[in-house]
Amino acid sequence: MTLNIAHRGGAALWPENTLPAFADAIASGCDGAELDVQLSRDGAVVVHHDFRLMAGVARKDGVWVREPGPRIAELSLAELRAFDVGHPEPGGTYAQQYPLLQPVDATIPTLEEVIRRAQGAPRPFDLFVELKCEAGADPILLADAVYDVVAGTGFLYGVIFVSFDWRTLARLRQRRAPCWFSTDTLDGDARPVIDAIVQADGQGWFPDFPDATPDNVGYARAKGLKVGAWTVNSVADMERLKGLDAICTDRPDLLASLF
Repeated sequence: MTLNIAHRGGAALWPENTLPAFADAIASGCDGAELDVQLSRDGAVVVHHDFRLMAGVARKDGVWVREPGPRIAELSLAELRAFDVGHPEPGGTYAQQYPLLQPVDATIPTLEEVIRRAQGAPRPFDLFVELKCEAGADPILLADAVYDVVAGTGFLYGVIFVSFDWRTLARLRQRRAPCWFSTDTLDGDARPVIDAIVQADGQGWFPDFPDATPDNVGYARAKGLKVGAWTVNSVADMERLKGLDAICTDRPDLLASLF
């Protein structure tokens, strides 16, 4: 069975990484959602992809943020909550990228709030929690903070940790947490990367979808790894990748209509 994982809650349909997006993914019958976490200035584990508030998406008092937006790490949770992130600027880059997106009132949630939604789902709903570690930040501090939130909610059984910063995953593996190791687009042979994941005691490989070739997937599975892929948005790619352990997509509705 291939898990239908809503990327950032289904970024083509709802404002990404918001509670309305995750609520819709649950209501629509997705198997889970991917989300991005980082730390606010006061140490809250918040759900947001970019290291800065997104220009043309975040707005305060009706005024959209412009480049460069303020850094997440320099704002407290209360300060972050003052921004609406559910109404992309009409005609802006983000709105044009996602023409199906439904605007909705939304603020930046915490990881705990998303977990509580998942725990209330009528059927199992997994969270692929991607740790975003900014250059110069402490990966151990981030990993421990995220782990403590998940453990504190009793939801370790429903979370798979993923990251491009393998230092965070190394720390999480020390705490026996399940980790799939993410890779950006590879330039060359995937086997050394897959071998490195095995050496790091990873449970899965989470590559950019073009790298999930039959040979690479077969090699990873022969090494005992599960394999998912991101971000898969076309029908042709979804059909090609059917059979992976997970497909992460901005269009979970489209994936659900195929399988």
